[in-house]
Amino acid sequence: MSTARPEACPVHHRLPVTGPIDLEITFTCGQAFRWERRADAWSGVVGGAEIAVRLGDPSVLLVEIAGEDPGREALVGYFRLGEDPLNHLDHAQELRNLPGLLPLFGLRLLRQDPWEALSSFICSAAANVRKISGCVEGMAARWGDPIAGSSRRRYPAAERLARVRESDLRALGMGFRAPYLKQTARAVASRGWSWDELREAPYERARERLCGLPGVGPKIADCTLLFGLDRLEAYPVDRWIRRATMELASRRKAKDEELSRWAARFGPGRGYLQQLIFHLRRTGGPLPSLARLNARAKRTA
Repeated sequence: MSTARPEACPVHHRLPVTGPIDLEITFTCGQAFRWERRADAWSGVVGGAEIAVRLGDPSVLLVEIAGEDPGREALVGYFRLGEDPLNHLDHAQELRNLPGLLPLFGLRLLRQDPWEALSSFICSAAANVRKISGCVEGMAARWGDPIAGSSRRRYPAAERLARVRESDLRALGMGFRAPYLKQTARAVASRGWSWDELREAPYERARERLCGLPGVGPKIADCTLLFGLDRLEAYPVDRWIRRATMELASRRKAKDEELSRWAARFGPGRGYLQQLIFHLRRTGGPLPSLARLNARAKRTA
């Protein structure tokens, strides 16, 4: 349970980490948009808290909190500190030793609030990470509740954004995305919407429900499932993943749905692999085809 704290008394946690962790890759890989570097720490907003994190050593995460303390258990869950990320690659053995991926294994998939994940990725349509971050932070600054002891604010709930004027959203740089965000906020704020239902529903049914929202296609739905609903079987396909997956599959042409089905061979944790590949390709890294990898493995066997 979150606990309000006096402004002058920040809370500190020292949390053990299982497996590799790389904070810079985790916060810059394109999965979340409210984390920024400040001196030797990374600062972000989670719920009603501004959280500053840094590594005390490779196996300890030091956390300082202003505002409402989520508690140790919630923080461990948010950062997946009790999981070794490599466990998500059990079904992708042919890729585990790929040189381009090795430095990225410390990436952690954050367990984000599903509404923040959904609305952030609606902002992502035809936008780069800097623009998305500007829109997300702008909405929080204007319509979010204050955080005690911090200059930053909570991310506004769907109920709040549902009442915002479309023109005000456009003024923040939302452009053509503004009506989609407002309409989706209304749908999520309605009595018939349940995030728990989507967490528990079969993957295809949950994806279909999300795709029924204004401005939400398969890619945004899969990002919401992966980053906001802990559905690691989601494999969002955008232009980077489309190219990379076709290279891995040695294909010159394929539909996005075909690529998603093909990626199922990487098992129930393929969403983690997707994010590794996304970050690798977005930062200019190459990927060989699986055909070449398998041929090399046979020659050296």
